[in-house]
Amino acid sequence: MEDHTQMSWKEDNVIARLHNSVDNATIAVGQALTNPTDQFIEQAQAMIERADRTVIDALESRGSLEPITALQQELEQKKAQLNRLH
Repeated sequence: MEDHTQMSWKEDNVIARLHNSVDNATIAVGQALTNPTDQFIEQAQAMIERADRTVIDALESRGSLEPITALQQELEQKKAQLNRLH
């Protein structure tokens, strides 16, 4: 019999990592929008790529749970904002 407490903890950990990744991308995109230098744009792109990988990991390990899809949509919005800079 599976330990549902352990499963829940793992799920929370995956979502927490994804949330942190999307938050970091959001901050980086905000910096790039405020000060659109090459350095800030490159940092934002790197954070978005990292968050994309975290989304993929979350989807592979937990499936399309609502918190994951909501964070994925938020990340897509940040990508669109950053793409407007160039």
